[in-house]
Amino acid sequence: MLSIRPLSRQSLAELMAKATIIETDKYGPKVAVLPDGTYLKYFRRKRFFNRELLAPAAVKFARNAYQLTQLGIPTLEVRSLHRIIGEPHTVAIYQPLPGQTLREILASNAADANLMYRLGVFLARVQRRGIYFRSIHPGNIIVDGMEFGLIDILDMRFRSWSLSRWARRRNWRHLFRYPEEWSNHSDLIEAVVSGYSDSADLPLRELNWLDRIVRAALST
Repeated sequence: MLSIRPLSRQSLAELMAKATIIETDKYGPKVAVLPDGTYLKYFRRKRFFNRELLAPAAVKFARNAYQLTQLGIPTLEVRSLHRIIGEPHTVAIYQPLPGQTLREILASNAADANLMYRLGVFLARVQRRGIYFRSIHPGNIIVDGMEFGLIDILDMRFRSWSLSRWARRRNWRHLFRYPEEWSNHSDLIEAVVSGYSDSADLPLRELNWLDRIVRAALST
């Protein structure tokens, strides 16, 4: 695993001066693309006393990337970790995962039933390997050809066993968190469900909850 290294405010400012900011929040820049094509992600500690005193967010981000890779799930590659000198915040510099987000593909109507069936198979594999990705949604799923990967991976836990029914249901609800993304793709949703049902380590009779979640998403 990578060790976390100090980074001065001046050095950070020099990096950001040459970078292209692609994501911000109310506190300022959040993600930027550096001139060499790597990404810089800024993790702000919003409260002084919290668990990040012992485990900074950037370190957890790198650990999650490492564990995903060990489990055979494509994701980004963290190159370096830094703590900002004089501040409680941390930074990760990483190589992004090539491809497009599923959100972009759905918005451009470029998805087909074969791709979405494979998405269902991928989701079943992620859950079968005990990966509980609470923020899973089309914007955090990368598609490269017929392969899938995960990004924005901070909000993630790993189990030594296949996910529980409760965790699976919560994952699927989050996947359909924004029904407007799926409103014109009912046939594609059927393909995702079919791929998942064929690959999940659950009897078909125990997947009734999935039909209810899909119906709720399509009726919103």
